[in-house]
Amino acid sequence: MNSTLAIQHAYALAGTFNTRDFGGYVADSGRTIKPHRLFRSDDLFNLTDADVKKLAALPLTTVIDYRNAQERLKRPNRIVPGADYIVLSPDDEAAVLASADLQSDQKKIDHLIEMEHTGTLDLSGNGLRDSMLKFVDDPATQRLYQEVLTLHIAKPGAVVLQHCRGGKDRTGYGSALVLLALGASEQTVIDDYLLTAQFNQKRNRKRMAEYQQYTNNQAVLSYLSQAMATKQDVIVAALDEMRHISGSPLAYIQEVLKFDQAQIEQLRDEYLEYKLPDLDCPR
Repeated sequence: MNSTLAIQHAYALAGTFNTRDFGGYVADSGRTIKPHRLFRSDDLFNLTDADVKKLAALPLTTVIDYRNAQERLKRPNRIVPGADYIVLSPDDEAAVLASADLQSDQKKIDHLIEMEHTGTLDLSGNGLRDSMLKFVDDPATQRLYQEVLTLHIAKPGAVVLQHCRGGKDRTGYGSALVLLALGASEQTVIDDYLLTAQFNQKRNRKRMAEYQQYTNNQAVLSYLSQAMATKQDVIVAALDEMRHISGSPLAYIQEVLKFDQAQIEQLRDEYLEYKLPDLDCPR
């Protein structure tokens, strides 16, 4: 785990566990992303009053919520004054399962036990990777994430926060697209995705302890642990699939998501620090 990177990008809120600031990542032509403009997070249900004031002071202008209707009903976001809230839900079953809350645990585990008994529980560990590939390949999901990119250039001076329940996969994919469009390297995208393993570590231990109160079925517990894991092969599979379709992730963004070069330049002008030209010193 990259502790230095985690410290650099952590954004402290008392009511979240996985909020990060993209500021400082190196992107196009060596320019860096401006601080306090682009964020990713788990949900905003437990924001404190101090958290709300902190986000309002940025000022936060746009919240993109990837959660489905049931998740939003159970854990409605605290509202930050001045921010627009946009729901864009891919409604991915594996991602929702990884982030479900305590109130739905018994029903979920009963369902998984039944699947295990009937031999329909996928224990290969590939569920999250397959879901990520669906994000890349599915036309409806492509349109959704195209809108995510467009929202980032819809409002000059925008401060944008993307989130789902745990801030891992649905948010991880949206974050990857923004970073790639800004010109960040694939390694930066991978490193940012993997930071969730560090930020979610305490929360995941707590969730596994809660699951163990409901069942000692080791196959089900292993399945749940895999669903919460942050694995490099998941985001790498998405990058490889973009490359397979269009030759490169950036070409995929332009050709498949229809976020063209002019929009990419607008995005970079909005969120990247200007790089001053090198001046020759007089002799």
